[in-house]
Amino acid sequence: MVVDIEKKLVVGLRVYLVKENFEDAEAQLAEVRGAFPDAFVFLASCGLQPSGQMRASCDEVSHYSETPEGLGVPNKLIVSKAIRLGAKHLVLLDLKQFVPKEIRGIYSGHLNGPEDVVIPERKKRFLFMREELHGPTVEDLLNGFLRLSSGCKLRDPVSGAFIFYDVGKLEGLGLDSNSWVGDFALVSGILGKKLSIAHPPVSVRENTFSISNRNLVFNSFLENEKFFGVTLGEVAEFVKTHADESLFGGNFFEVDRTAEAFVKFKSGLKIKGMKALVLAGGKGTRLKPFTHTIQKQLFPVANKPILHFIIEKIVRSGISDIGVIVGPNKEQVKESLGDGSKWNCRITYIEQDRPGGLAHAVLTAKDFLGESPFLMYLGDNLLSEELDDFLREFVDSGFPASITLTRVQNPSAYGIVEIDSHGNVVRLLEKPKNPPSNLAIVGIYAFTRRIFDAISRTKPSARGELEITDAIQKLCEDGENINYRIIKGWWEDTGTVQSLLDANLLVLSSLKPSSPYAIPEGVVVKGNVEIGEGTVFGKNTVIIGPVSIGSNCSIGPNAFIGPYASVGNTCTIKNAQVISSIILENTIVDCSEQIVFSIIGKNCVITSDSAPNGVKKTTLAVGDDTTLKV
Repeated sequence: MVVDIEKKLVVGLRVYLVKENFEDAEAQLAEVRGAFPDAFVFLASCGLQPSGQMRASCDEVSHYSETPEGLGVPNKLIVSKAIRLGAKHLVLLDLKQFVPKEIRGIYSGHLNGPEDVVIPERKKRFLFMREELHGPTVEDLLNGFLRLSSGCKLRDPVSGAFIFYDVGKLEGLGLDSNSWVGDFALVSGILGKKLSIAHPPVSVRENTFSISNRNLVFNSFLENEKFFGVTLGEVAEFVKTHADESLFGGNFFEVDRTAEAFVKFKSGLKIKGMKALVLAGGKGTRLKPFTHTIQKQLFPVANKPILHFIIEKIVRSGISDIGVIVGPNKEQVKESLGDGSKWNCRITYIEQDRPGGLAHAVLTAKDFLGESPFLMYLGDNLLSEELDDFLREFVDSGFPASITLTRVQNPSAYGIVEIDSHGNVVRLLEKPKNPPSNLAIVGIYAFTRRIFDAISRTKPSARGELEITDAIQKLCEDGENINYRIIKGWWEDTGTVQSLLDANLLVLSSLKPSSPYAIPEGVVVKGNVEIGEGTVFGKNTVIIGPVSIGSNCSIGPNAFIGPYASVGNTCTIKNAQVISSIILENTIVDCSEQIVFSIIGKNCVITSDSAPNGVKKTTLAVGDDTTLKV
């Protein structure tokens, strides 16, 4: 059949042929031919082979697959055919969903109008999620962008039928035959914007989209916000206030829940754009003799260096670009952390020439931080709470600084924050004699670039250092709001022997049991115990968790370890009791006394004479490479 030269109309049909719809498809194709007698009718089908009757109703048939491959496949075939034929107009529709004469009426009624594309009403095609989002609600929200922009004139904008009055505008659309986006790609392409979603895991069923990844939906929301210039929150309110026109399968509760989840998703994107600054310098004078040989931020708690806990927590929050401030023991830190690939992040080392205070460390990292908002984390601080809520509140607030706080019993020993009756930070005080609150500052902060100006106007403190609390106080005096979060759970500033033992106890309390092999006979293990590979046990050994024992250790005979004990790699513990203590690697303990609340460094030998009458308790703080008889 010859295409009408005046109209150059192509009617493209797509259908998944199965036994149940075969006869209906034959009848509807005959109706299409009757409604568009002068058009070039092109059928793109999958499933069963089209019948002779179907082929007779069409000018060309393309049977592309025995099974559905996604809407992008027939779309691409139909659009490409229309372009090759030099068509002026294109009607693209799903067979089985429309009355052909109604489509013809819409087409004819708009021949002299300004439209490039018309989207008729159709049956609803639900979007089913395999995760927590409610599929019909998601589709109602996606449709809501078009409804809001058109004043809700379109009954069903993500349609199975389109009328294009200028096929030339489809040139360069670049439909991906493997893409799930199908109809929406055509709509957004005609409107001048394509979705940037490539090859997600998807299956297509009759009248149904299925999509497996919630991020794909949220990325669609982002694209729609950019294109239409409205937020999902505005769309959500529109959908709820036009329920009869917009809520075809969703519900009010899910509209609000999805909008809230999307807000968190966007906050997460902002957090990913942040950098982190970890302070791992300083001399650690309060931790001597241990810091003569080990940088304090590398001291192991539950057999893991403190810095490793911190890097893991930062990466879990979404930040992957981390700067580490290092001092005299920089090689130790670099050897422990490497380039960050172990945690799928990038680590940049920044040398601080002198211990000039926290604000001085920030200035030292100015080139690394650039224009980025950043998290600052003191490398000797451990806390149980994750960073997600703290960072989300910071990026959403728009404030120049955010601090973490915790309630303490002795506030005069800490930096303290004063908060007014409206909940605003008004003053930061360092170890005040008469503290105005019990809210102590924890060593975790977040800043925008405005902190650099505040630091530039800060004078050195009495100890000759630039204090970050003074810089934050400058922001308060400037009338800036300071965001804060009172943390839940525990926090430890691991600057003393006692705080290290406390941190060891707290971390071990959440230990999950792990052992590479079965425990031999004659050994008792109770509670949560972590045992490294290659560790062996002698007779009459008892381990009471929580306990962490490293690799290639020799435990026993006659050993009692735990609770709340950490034993490093390649240690030997025999004829000894070790409770609530930390023993670093390659150390030998052969001691009849009960070692409690102790820290013993690397490469030590702790012995005693034969057991006295009754076991005595001994508390030790022994640095590396020490031999001691108790």
